[in-house]
Amino acid sequence: MSPEAVLAGLPVWQGTPELTRLEEGRTNRNFIIRDASGTYFGRVGVDLPHHGISRLQERLCAELAAARGVSPRVHYAGEGALVTVFIEGETLKPAGMHDAATLRQTAEVLRRLHAEPVAEPALEQRCGVRASHAYLKHLPDSDLPIARDLMLERLGEPAPAGDHLVHSDIIPENLIRTADGLQLIDWEYAGVGVPEVDLASVIANADLTPAEAALLCAAYGPHDAALVERQRVALVIREALWCLTQTRFSGPPEGDLVAYTQLCIARMSQEFP
Repeated sequence: MSPEAVLAGLPVWQGTPELTRLEEGRTNRNFIIRDASGTYFGRVGVDLPHHGISRLQERLCAELAAARGVSPRVHYAGEGALVTVFIEGETLKPAGMHDAATLRQTAEVLRRLHAEPVAEPALEQRCGVRASHAYLKHLPDSDLPIARDLMLERLGEPAPAGDHLVHSDIIPENLIRTADGLQLIDWEYAGVGVPEVDLASVIANADLTPAEAALLCAAYGPHDAALVERQRVALVIREALWCLTQTRFSGPPEGDLVAYTQLCIARMSQEFP
């Protein structure tokens, strides 16, 4: 069954839904959906063990985040589909992340996300070191631009286990500026862990300068600065390994993934002078 047919057949629509396909989405198919009750965002995907993606875990994290007011409300989840309320706003771009006000707003969203511990045994621990180790198991030495032993040495020890809801994939495009502040979307790689994972994710994926990273962390509040830095390095490596794993399982990169792969490998190379 096509993604369009899966979404159109869900038992939640008032009248016949109108679907508009979005180009974004490397591990799923994304749509804007309109029916008589409003506008929604829908995606269809399957579990992807090589990326650590579980659609059940994605749904649980999306629901927990929505309950904390940092993500859109889940309208429906099941049959490989996840439908949320569509939020009007501006998708952030990398250049916009260097704005001081935006960094403070990002810190505020993270404080709300991490405010309360999570008691959900189905959620996996998320950590840049653990994710990188998992990717390295799938990749032969011939695929690696940096020697495996050097990467393992640079990665160091995993973060301690944590009980906070963490997104762990905060690229600028996963932040939406709305009239009420920033919202986080895309919970495919979310789980539980220490808050420093998300601080590091912002720093790594937005290429923040040391001064910008310090502003973000100061606005967030108490944190382990050394752990943030270790996770930053690990998440830079993780993102490059994600690109290489995507290529191995899905074929040569196409479209914007070509430039993104080059960017991520260049970032990783800078960690190995």
